[in-house]
Amino acid sequence: DVDGTDAAQKLAILAHLAFGATVDWSEIPRIGIDGLDPDDLHYARELGYRIKLLAVANLAEDGLELSVAPTLVRIGTPLAEVRDAYNAIRVVGDAVGPVFYHGLGAGQMPTASAVVADMIDTAVGRTRLTFQTLEYFSIDQPPRVLLREADSLVGRYYFRLPAANHPGTLAAIAAVLAKHQISIASVIQHDSGDGARQRDPVPLVIMTHAASEGAARKATKEIESLSAVSGAVVRLRVKD
Repeated sequence: DVDGTDAAQKLAILAHLAFGATVDWSEIPRIGIDGLDPDDLHYARELGYRIKLLAVANLAEDGLELSVAPTLVRIGTPLAEVRDAYNAIRVVGDAVGPVFYHGLGAGQMPTASAVVADMIDTAVGRTRLTFQTLEYFSIDQPPRVLLREADSLVGRYYFRLPAANHPGTLAAIAAVLAKHQISIASVIQHDSGDGARQRDPVPLVIMTHAASEGAARKATKEIESLSAVSGAVVRLRVKD
């Protein structure tokens, strides 16, 4: 679960049911929560967010977006309040609008309930009728939608990086972001204290406005190459 495999497998099934997409789950861009740093959980709370592992299927005019990644979700929204063994699915319909399903995703009785429901549907013929009518998982079924290129996906981003504690550092980082058409929404850099040495790196957290995944990826690589940055950049998506 923690590396995103389970979420990617479920997303492949749901994308097929919802949009007729035929995709191997292993081809879905996937980042798990096993590499999350507690510092990012802290900064997310300070910014008014929680970090949740989201599996996203979003149908646009140019194709279908599929991705699994830890994402900052604003505190107070239904997705941010999903905890413990509970799972949730948020569906947006053309007519009905947003619909939210929330329930236990693990445990003896919830699992048994789902299995028994499938057995009953199969026994009374509902499963066969549904699969034949909608051509679910048909080998001969042509793809109904195209997958969007990952670099074309657009959203807001959270960056955390170890930055040198001297003048000009923020300007150099901002220049890289501007070069890739990424606008800064907010910055957090706490006072390192009187005892800190100027050469010691300090955590710098940047929230951006909307940008493409390709631009964010290129900017991340370029920022990591700056002399004022002394380690890897953490980049997470933000969903408001």
